[in-house]
Amino acid sequence: MIFVIGATLTAVVVPTACWMWMSRMRPVDRMCVKAEILCKTGLQRFFTKRPDLCTVKVSNGSEIILPDAMKHSPEEILKFKIRPDDVIVATYSKAGTTWMQEIVWLICNGADTKTAKATRLLDRFGFLDLPQFPGVGNGLQALENWPKDKKRFVKTHMPVELLPYDLQEAPKGKMICVVRNPKDNCVSLYHFFRMNMIFPHPGPWDQFFVDFCQGNIQLGSWFDHVYGYWKLFQERKGSVYFVTFETLKKDLKGEVTKIARFLEEDLSDEQIDTIAQHCTFSSMSKNKCTNYSECGEAGVMNFNVSKFMRKGEVGDWKNHFTINQNQAFDELYAKRTKDWTLEFEFEPSE
Repeated sequence: MIFVIGATLTAVVVPTACWMWMSRMRPVDRMCVKAEILCKTGLQRFFTKRPDLCTVKVSNGSEIILPDAMKHSPEEILKFKIRPDDVIVATYSKAGTTWMQEIVWLICNGADTKTAKATRLLDRFGFLDLPQFPGVGNGLQALENWPKDKKRFVKTHMPVELLPYDLQEAPKGKMICVVRNPKDNCVSLYHFFRMNMIFPHPGPWDQFFVDFCQGNIQLGSWFDHVYGYWKLFQERKGSVYFVTFETLKKDLKGEVTKIARFLEEDLSDEQIDTIAQHCTFSSMSKNKCTNYSECGEAGVMNFNVSKFMRKGEVGDWKNHFTINQNQAFDELYAKRTKDWTLEFEFEPSE
C-alpha cells in the first residue's frame, strides 16, 4: 500500500515539478531541454515530421519567416552581447557561409589545418540563430557561455534589422558578409532544404522558385537581406568586410590575404597559401569537419537526397532555370536592384 501511494505521488509530483522548472525558462532554453529529453529517451524517432514555417513578429517591429525550431531566437539575438574581439560571419543561407567560416577560423588560428581537420567547424564556430540542439553543434546557448578568454566565432543568417542591438547601435567586433548571385543562391538553397530534415521541405522546384522570388521562404527576401548588409558595409567599412561568392571563386588567395589584413592577422605567404589550398571546394567537400557528413550520419541531413557541399559552382542555375523562369527573374532583378551599385556575376569567369 505504501509503495503504491509513493509511486502515485512520484508520478504526480515529479512531472509537476519538472513542468514548473521548465516554465521558468526562456522559450529557447525550454526548446533545448525538450529536444535533449527526446534525444536521450530515443523518442525523437516518433517525431520525424518536418517543421512548418511561421511568421515571427519581433519586439522591435520586424517580421521574419522562420521554421518552428528557430521562432524564439530573434528576441534573444537582439539581446545578445557582442565582445570586442568577436568575429561574425553573416550571410543569406547557402551563399558561401561554411567556406568563409573555415577561411576566417584558419586566419585567426595561424593556418592550423591540423586542428581544422580534426575538429568539426560546428564546434569551432557558434550558430547564433539556432538554439542548442543535440547533434547540430554550437548554438545560441554555447555562444552565450563561450569562455571569456577565448576568441568567439559567430555565424548568423539573420537580416540586419535582427542583429544584436549591440551591433545595430555601434560597430563592435569584426563582421564579414558573403553574398552570392541570387540565381545560384536560389538553386543551392533549394537542394539544401530538400536534404535538411530540421527545415520544411521546399516542395517542387517550380513552386520553390516562385516562393524565392516572392520572399516567401525562410529568412524572407534575398533582395532585402543582401541590400541591408550592403548598406551596413557602406556605413562601417572599418568593421565590416563585404565579398561576393563569385569573387572568392575567382581569387581565393587574394581574398584570404585581404581578409587577414581586415582581421589584423599577420600571416606569412606560406600560411596564406596553406589556407587557400585547404579551402578549395575539392578539399573542403572531402573534409569530414566541414562537409557536415556527421549530420548525415545522425539523421539531421539526408545525404541520399543531396550533399551539403554539392557543387560550389558559379552558373549552376542554368541547369535548373527554364527560359521563362530566367526571363521572369531577370525582370524582377532589374526592378529590385535598379538603385543598387552592387553588381553580381552570373556566369563563371574565363
